[in-house]
Amino acid sequence: MQQNCGSRLQLQAIHKRFGHFTALDDIHLDIQPGELVCFLGPSGCGKTTLLRIIAGLEQQSSGRLLQGHRDISMLPPRQRDFGIVFQSYALFPNLSVQDNIAFGLRSLGQPKAQIKQRVDELLALIGLADQAGKYPAQLSGGQQQRVALARALAPAPGLLLLDEPLSALDARVRGHLRKEIRRLQQQLGVTSILVTHDQEEALTMADRVVVMNHGVIEQVGTPEQIYRQPATPFVAEFIGAMNFIDSPRQADGKVRLGATLLDMPQAASQGARVRLAFRPEEVQLLPRHSGGLPACIEQLEFLGTFLRARVRVAGLEPLLTVDVDPRSALHLHLHVGQQLDAHLPTVNLRCYAA
Repeated sequence: MQQNCGSRLQLQAIHKRFGHFTALDDIHLDIQPGELVCFLGPSGCGKTTLLRIIAGLEQQSSGRLLQGHRDISMLPPRQRDFGIVFQSYALFPNLSVQDNIAFGLRSLGQPKAQIKQRVDELLALIGLADQAGKYPAQLSGGQQQRVALARALAPAPGLLLLDEPLSALDARVRGHLRKEIRRLQQQLGVTSILVTHDQEEALTMADRVVVMNHGVIEQVGTPEQIYRQPATPFVAEFIGAMNFIDSPRQADGKVRLGATLLDMPQAASQGARVRLAFRPEEVQLLPRHSGGLPACIEQLEFLGTFLRARVRVAGLEPLLTVDVDPRSALHLHLHVGQQLDAHLPTVNLRCYAA
């Protein structure tokens, strides 16, 4: 199948204000050809506004957008080279599947034979060749989403915009379509931007994740970088689960974790206190008198692939969250009220200004 090489997209000092409210503040981002980048953040963080500015559906207050070598900052949507898939699918209910996919190609005035070839290729690609004559109402939600994706890809755009495309689907269908969208995106090499508030979606699909909060970019990195090396407390808390412990800074450059003194794990701004952070899966629970800190299980929650324990550890506040794999939980006979030792991580400890 033919597909345009994905476009490079550069966002330079993008600001957006609604009256006195600043929705986006000095956004700089460089998206490489063929890359899938995810805008991730809570509701109201500015991710959808930024996507709408890229599409030309919203006008930035200041700043420039470059697609390839072309300045698209002031161009209307129809003059920008993108396809878009919305959460609501926005399929034409009175058009068949094949006519929905062909709609944009007909608008471009392409020859009928070329349109048919392209539609047939896309129907095969999304696995709906046998549904070509059906109407949207006759399809499942997952099938409708695949048709919307094929329609967006039909004109071979340089940029694909995905605005929370899976949020209306159930968990099983979402998981399947994540893989399908990623497979198609990689196969076609189209530069793509995915907007979502679902961190699992971002971590499993994206080449890079852009974490946003209150109109600014908190961190840009690969899914692994975002998870393992969160740049700010917000990223650390928003992505996955995280334990935080405030600790006084010691005069010799050490920090205190319970009864243990540790070397400062990384540079933090000056202050009397620092905030230490570590993931629940990085804590190890051991039988009592194994050399860790005395601990007691106060709550247990079964989450399928692991057990989540809320643990009181001597010398630490608040309760710690500890994730335990089923085999270890069975070996330790975990139960509420159990006395154990907790071995806290030192190598992967993160340190932020308190």
